[in-house]
Amino acid sequence: MAAIQQQLGVAPAPGVNHTRTIQKVYDSFQRGDVAAIVALCAENVDWRNDEVASRECPWNGNFSGRKNLPAFFKAVGDSLEFSLFEPRTFVEQGNHLCVQLRIESTARRTGKGIKADAIHLWTFDARGLITRYRHFNDTAAELNAYRA
Repeated sequence: MAAIQQQLGVAPAPGVNHTRTIQKVYDSFQRGDVAAIVALCAENVDWRNDEVASRECPWNGNFSGRKNLPAFFKAVGDSLEFSLFEPRTFVEQGNHLCVQLRIESTARRTGKGIKADAIHLWTFDARGLITRYRHFNDTAAELNAYRA
């Protein structure tokens, strides 16, 4: 059964560990190593943070495709100063991973703080490359902190 699931792309290949992959993503994010994150993504990665009431915050939007990921990380880095980025719980099933995080940051343009729990949903292909990313959190708190 596992071999069939792997062929269909709904189960990771032997030796693929999605939790370890995303731990590498988070470590690279904290070091500012965008190239290392991009290398872990499929060419056509679906990377969106666009189901929000307002697109005022520059990190909200559709950054799909490997070539667009640096713009996402630039928007985040230019806009937010992180004091805490703490992945707490990893739940992996098949080619999906859900991560619960605690994130505390300050909007650079206003100096206002944001403290929130967040959920990251990740999807992977059979090779273990990231094919989809979604971020869920208190977008109203982000917007209030970003607005002057």
